[in-house]
Amino acid sequence: MGRIDDMKELIRGEIQNIGNLQERVAFKELMEQVFLSLYETNEEMYRQLEKRIEDDLAYDVNRYLVKTGIIQRSYFDDSHHLMAPMDEGDREACSYVMKDIVEAIESEGAFCVMKVMLQCDFLQLREIWEKELRFRGEIITQQPEKTWEIEVTLRRNTAYVEKVAHLYQLFLKNGIPWQTVNAPYLYKMADVALTALPEGISGNEKITKIQIDFEQYNQIIRHDLVPIWNIKRLVLDGMGFPVPCEDHKNYEHAVSIREHGMEHAYLAEDDQEIRSISQQKDRLLIISESGEAKKWNVYMIRNAGDGRIDHYDYPILRNQREETFSEKFQRKWDQNIRTRAELARFIKGFGLEAYIVYERCEILEQFRGRTQTYSMNPFIEDEIRDTKAQKKLMLYFKAGAREPWLQRDIASFIVSEVQRLYPEYECGGTVL
Repeated sequence: MGRIDDMKELIRGEIQNIGNLQERVAFKELMEQVFLSLYETNEEMYRQLEKRIEDDLAYDVNRYLVKTGIIQRSYFDDSHHLMAPMDEGDREACSYVMKDIVEAIESEGAFCVMKVMLQCDFLQLREIWEKELRFRGEIITQQPEKTWEIEVTLRRNTAYVEKVAHLYQLFLKNGIPWQTVNAPYLYKMADVALTALPEGISGNEKITKIQIDFEQYNQIIRHDLVPIWNIKRLVLDGMGFPVPCEDHKNYEHAVSIREHGMEHAYLAEDDQEIRSISQQKDRLLIISESGEAKKWNVYMIRNAGDGRIDHYDYPILRNQREETFSEKFQRKWDQNIRTRAELARFIKGFGLEAYIVYERCEILEQFRGRTQTYSMNPFIEDEIRDTKAQKKLMLYFKAGAREPWLQRDIASFIVSEVQRLYPEYECGGTVL
């Protein structure tokens, strides 16, 4: 209200300078009834415009925030109103039928006995993947009662990263700017694969237990964990009939979201080309080539806060940054960060100093050896950049106090976000 008060003070000064009483009264009435009313109306319109601009600049950061985590299967239930399993099949504990194992090995060459997480630093994990480790185990059966010796292979699990890749495609299809998902746990998941069965197994045996000896790696193997995120898949009916658009090519479909909540963000999935999607209060408006009334596959990104008594064994991580208005404006108009100070402020905005602290960056002709980070956007193909000819941008971090086994993974998330800002460089990171 400072500007309107200044304007009133200016008018009062002008009124005092008018000597004729009648002219003073006429001028005062004119100012109050016409000029000040018009000025106040313009001020209100300006505030509304400013709010709309801020909302428009912030929508993809505030509404499309993705949270990820991992939880013990025994602790998870539907009372976790914010987080959902990335794979619905993870809700149930592993159960085995010998016939299914035999058929999977014959048709696909392998059967996944179990999924585990390796709770270790990225550098140790990289060595494990390079070794292609094999371990011995046992299948214990009844009818007949017997212990069968088996050998399994530890393989990198890619199924969860593929779900993030699918989310990336949904963002593109719905016209939403992509932000790297901070999901370090997914890159530590492994499949324990059985590729052959002992001779003598018919497929009719009843399995009571499968146990694996991971030898010196038993201390880092974690069982019965469920990767989770704040995304849930819905199947929703359209409201009424599609309405033809003015271009006579596309149709507008209305989908009610009243039952699920207007505070959440929604992404539509369909085989037909989606031109755009927008949310108006309690409904989604989808512009599509399809002119038929139909059910829609919709992904809900939940924005509710965590429950006070929700229990998580491992930290929940998110990909949101705290931004100033000027940063939002720069991002809206695709103005890249160009100074070291701006880069430092960009990284600090993620609020991850408890894990790693950014120290400095360096431009190199070539990396000195292997970097300590990896891409968290491996599904984004870049067919234009020639990484051999590019200069390298190395980011240096200092280890924080929390979760040492996750620090290089979180550094990888930050490096992946910086890579989006600087496509002219090949980015890498080191935790000192």
